[in-house]
Amino acid sequence: MLLIAAVFIGLSAFAQSSNSTAREIVEENSETMVDALNDGDYETFGTYFAEDAMFKLSNINALNGRKAITAAHKPMAEQKMKLIIDTEEVLDFGDYIHEIGNYKIQTQEGQTVDQGQYSTLWKKVNDSWKIYRDVVSSSMPLPTAASGK
Repeated sequence: MLLIAAVFIGLSAFAQSSNSTAREIVEENSETMVDALNDGDYETFGTYFAEDAMFKLSNINALNGRKAITAAHKPMAEQKMKLIIDTEEVLDFGDYIHEIGNYKIQTQEGQTVDQGQYSTLWKKVNDSWKIYRDVVSSSMPLPTAASGK
């Protein structure tokens, strides 16, 4: 029984240290990626996505591939909007890392134009980490259509 407890404690310590490393990877990559977008450098921002990445936003069809995802973020960078993310949970699966968090998009003046949650799957590609799947769910209410009545 004591041996089982020792093995469990050892595995728990490994999982925690492994999770810390995964969290550090995600937070460092996310910080650099967000800084690039906030600086208007959407090309560098795009390099954090895998070539075969998929990006899904609320109420639109999925964007597939790094080029499409980068192009979709270009107007945001050009308008100097600010992306703010807050990582809540990171799970390490070896060559994949799953991240869950919250985001806000603000104008230069600090007005929030969108906010919500995201779920991101990172994958290891040639010794670097790239976003493979990114699903973003807005918490903002849908605009109501003007009534013709």
